[in-house]
Amino acid sequence: MRRQFAARALAVAGLLVAASARPAEIVDGTSRPVRLLRSWEESVKAPNGSEYVRRVDLVFDYERGFAQERYSSGAAGLVYGTRDIKQSQPSPSTEEIAEAFDLIRQDAELGRIVARRNIVLEGGFILEEGRRKRCGPGSRCLQIQLLSPDRTGLVRWTVVDLVKRQIAYPVFVPRGLRP
Repeated sequence: MRRQFAARALAVAGLLVAASARPAEIVDGTSRPVRLLRSWEESVKAPNGSEYVRRVDLVFDYERGFAQERYSSGAAGLVYGTRDIKQSQPSPSTEEIAEAFDLIRQDAELGRIVARRNIVLEGGFILEEGRRKRCGPGSRCLQIQLLSPDRTGLVRWTVVDLVKRQIAYPVFVPRGLRP
């Protein structure tokens, strides 16, 4: 009797998950408004002890201003669960760092400095600030260093907001370095 009940409960749970699943939105490393940061497959143990493989896509939604983990079935690709990440944002993808570098090169002032001094761009660390700050909630800010060609001297530290696609701080001094 218990086994039959357990089997029926699992079947109903499976139907509910399948009914709530939706086709995965097609995203990649350069798409907007949602960009794929990275993905992986992981093994998950079900309540009945069986294991299944699920795909996890870590994306950033630039319209909504936060990252999200999307869980999907490996074979069918149906999204059946999500987890929003609004604090402690994930590390940027190589495509995001490249986009930040391009925005710096396209900026009138910073682009001149980069070209004139043969600057090397380095970095890509996330900057998260409090409310009412340029890099507060809803932003995706990357810290970029402008280094001398031999990488021995720091010319400038700047911050790029990928949500607004603009320079948040043309000159940035990290909190620990402020007088």
